[in-house]
Amino acid sequence: MRLLNIAAGISGAVALMMMTIAAHVLPLDAADADRVRLGAIVQLAAAAAALAIANRARRVNLIAGAMIVAGAAIFSAALYTLAVTHVAAVAKLAPIGGVTLIGGWILLAFAKPGA
Repeated sequence: MRLLNIAAGISGAVALMMMTIAAHVLPLDAADADRVRLGAIVQLAAAAAALAIANRARRVNLIAGAMIVAGAAIFSAALYTLAVTHVAAVAKLAPIGGVTLIGGWILLAFAKPGA
């Protein structure tokens, strides 16, 4: 669970950095700024969830947390990259991240917290 805690903390930090960079450093148009904001919000929510899950026992919780963090990272990275580089091919990764993220939430719904 320690690795999940570390991944969640780093993920949250990256999300906040991307929001700040998008707002103050990158000259983004409105659509690209919205992409970065969406990615950061998803990534922050997933990081917060993963931090809570990291304190739960049982392997299924760890798997769900890892899926949530990884899915959010893939989804957000695709949006960040698309917003900054306009490489459309990278947008194909967003659904993979989204499905992984949703799968993690569904798995978590059926996981017992444990002691």
